[in-house]
Amino acid sequence: MPRSLLIGLPSDKKRENGKRQKGLVSAGKTNEESDIFKMVKMIIQRQYDPVILFSFSKRECEFLAMQMAKMDLNGDDEKVNIETIFWSAMDLLSDDDKKLPQVSNMLPLLKRGIGVHHSGLLPILKEVIEILFQEGLIKCLFATETFSIGLNMPAKTVVFTNVRKFDGDRFRWLSSGEYIQMSGRAGRRGIDQRGICILMVDEKMEPSTAKMMLKGGADSLNSAFHLSYNMLLNQLRSEDGDPEKLLRHSFYQFQADRALPDLEKQVRELEIERSSMVIEDEESVKDYYDLLQQYTTLKKDVRDIVLSPKYVLPFLQSGRLVRVQYSTDESTFSIDENVSWGIIINFEKVKTNTEERRPEDCDYTVDVLTRCSVIKDISGKKTMKVIPIKSRGEPVVISLPLSQIDGLSSVRMYIPKDLLPVEARENTLRKVEEVLSRFAKDGVPLLDPEEDMEVKSSSYRKAARRIEALESLFEKHDIRNAPHIQHKLKVLHAKQEIKAKIKSIKKTMRASTALAFKDELKARKRVLRRLGYITSEDVVEIKGKVACEISSADELTLTELMFSGTLKDATVEQMVALLSCFVWQEKLQDAPKPREELDLLFYQLQETARRVANLQLECKIQIDVESFVNSFRPDVMEAVYSWARGSKFHQIMEMTQVFEGSLIRAIRRLEEVLQQLILASQSIGETQLEAKLEEAVSKIKRDIVFAASLYL
Repeated sequence: MPRSLLIGLPSDKKRENGKRQKGLVSAGKTNEESDIFKMVKMIIQRQYDPVILFSFSKRECEFLAMQMAKMDLNGDDEKVNIETIFWSAMDLLSDDDKKLPQVSNMLPLLKRGIGVHHSGLLPILKEVIEILFQEGLIKCLFATETFSIGLNMPAKTVVFTNVRKFDGDRFRWLSSGEYIQMSGRAGRRGIDQRGICILMVDEKMEPSTAKMMLKGGADSLNSAFHLSYNMLLNQLRSEDGDPEKLLRHSFYQFQADRALPDLEKQVRELEIERSSMVIEDEESVKDYYDLLQQYTTLKKDVRDIVLSPKYVLPFLQSGRLVRVQYSTDESTFSIDENVSWGIIINFEKVKTNTEERRPEDCDYTVDVLTRCSVIKDISGKKTMKVIPIKSRGEPVVISLPLSQIDGLSSVRMYIPKDLLPVEARENTLRKVEEVLSRFAKDGVPLLDPEEDMEVKSSSYRKAARRIEALESLFEKHDIRNAPHIQHKLKVLHAKQEIKAKIKSIKKTMRASTALAFKDELKARKRVLRRLGYITSEDVVEIKGKVACEISSADELTLTELMFSGTLKDATVEQMVALLSCFVWQEKLQDAPKPREELDLLFYQLQETARRVANLQLECKIQIDVESFVNSFRPDVMEAVYSWARGSKFHQIMEMTQVFEGSLIRAIRRLEEVLQQLILASQSIGETQLEAKLEEAVSKIKRDIVFAASLYL
């Protein structure tokens, strides 16, 4: 088991986020050694090499490796061996390909005993680096997470250059499974007594997070089985094919069945607990509870409308008194909400990574000076909670979301320019308290949503009228002043939560006892019937036979394009460029727009994809139409078009900012799609298109893109 060391780094550690240059990026001139340089230097001095340094970005791998450029870890004999192995492998390439920046820039690093390994490298270059690492000629390897999976290449030491990664949706801490997989590379069987694992942490990590990462178990194995149209059509075409039988014998169904006994036990225990909760006059209490729930929901709806940015932003002026909500440790069931008062200092827009949101839907926070309780934990982290303004607490300027604002006053006050001194904040809050005392009888005047804020919404008016009606019902309700009403409402609330939990578990049980994906299976069959892939008796039609052969791209969209004549009408080069949209998955920030004829083809692809997605939506398939359409990307259309026209690899790399290895992988996948389309054309006797597709294969299958593997 590798030992783990957590190394703290300065929080202002610089990361390379610049635009990618050809070959390896330059680290630039620095007067002082970087943290990575110092770390590797210490590892080499203590003879903890070879070392693998894991980074979660291809660009960062290259950037960090270039910071090691002045470090030399190999002797003269080792350098000769590296050069011999390197050029023996590169002899498989043409003279033009040997001049690629990635090839020429890598050798000086390798001779120093430093390597880089990520999916953006040329495949032949990755294989050379793997061979050199196995032979002990690379002492320091910068790699992405993929190096820890499928390759048995351990080292004495593993370093995590970061313990947070972007998973396509957000930045998060590493899971215990990911940590186990990568740290497992530390320690070589029969060579090292123990492996060494070092984590470089450049931001505060909670002890519970560290414990979960270092001590947690491996990620649980759950079925990722999903239905596809290709699978369904092949089952229907087969003489003894039965989609339902396939689903019944899937690991997904097995896991669902295995969970049933535990779910039944949970339901029994919850029902016993619910039965033990006895409430006097439960029917009346339930009636009052339902009114409270309606009231709470309506109040929230009103707040959401009134406090939407388009209405509230003009009134968030500095100095305005504001009513804010606060939470208590115990739930209270009353129409009287927990509110305090404060004074607005400022407001700002919250930065989000989502580009699809409209400006009017952006989130805002409001800086409010109010009374707070401030609690410090063991690590010194402060937790601040809003409390009633007249309670004992600290005067704090706290950022609150708009959802926590309960109302805006028409009263505005002067606030001092400098609120850093505690005395200034305390004096300001005392003045707020004086205003509250002055309006103690009738309450502080609030801005009227319709008259002052000009909220013009029928939903608001309807909700406001309903709130007034509910308030009059509360006044007349018999049980409102009954003894122990708060206790009874709490018990009933707990009972309702148990009821909801039982309902949820029973729903899961019904889904488990029924065949997994049964509804989806029916929906997918409806899609296939409406598109003409199968008959009402589930007999596969000619379009279905084509889709049966396509598994490396979206079968429905590609089949529809094929039958619309788009592939037949385009030239071979245009067709290849269009098909690249099916296999390219990476997102580029500043991808060049393809030429006019390619852009027109891409528009036809988008319209076909949108039609297919909308049809699936109509047939009750859960799909985001725009996300599906945007999954087809034109980023490498120009590069693939030029490659099919006979351009050299170094020429097409000048047209795009993608990594060489990523483009090669896309072209290889494209060749796989073309081979499947050839089989599809043969199955329906489309000889003209078949010949065109074979010509396309011959045009792209050449040179460095399809260079033989060194392992064969």
